Amino acid sequence: MQYNIFDPPDYGLVTPISVPESARMPDSVTGVATPAEYDMYFRLVRRSIGLSDWTRTCLTVGREVLADLDKTNLSDRERCDLLAGLVAVQEMTLARWLTIGSGMEDQP
Repeated sequence: MQYNIFDPPDYGLVTPISVPESARMPDSVTGVATPAEYDMYFRLVRRSIGLSDWTRTCLTVGREVLADLDKTNLSDRERCDLLAGLVAVQEMTLARWLTIGSGMEDQP
């Protein structure tokens, strides 16, 4: 991914993710951050990615979360919630692949 001089620097700390366009944290002045403020703060790059790239990202995030889980000071409930979220995302991803693949199974 290329950034120009006007983009926030990428220090290699996080990988961009896709989030809904309407997802933003409120600020104390206006009650809601602008899309640009939110994206810059969280270093988000909003673009659609293909299902293959999405799946690779899901697998990478899952591996990284599992590798770090024992090093966190999350409660058992928080760990369970985090893992449940990962399973939900992976389930939706697999369902998308199944939709694509089921059409191919019917072909000779």
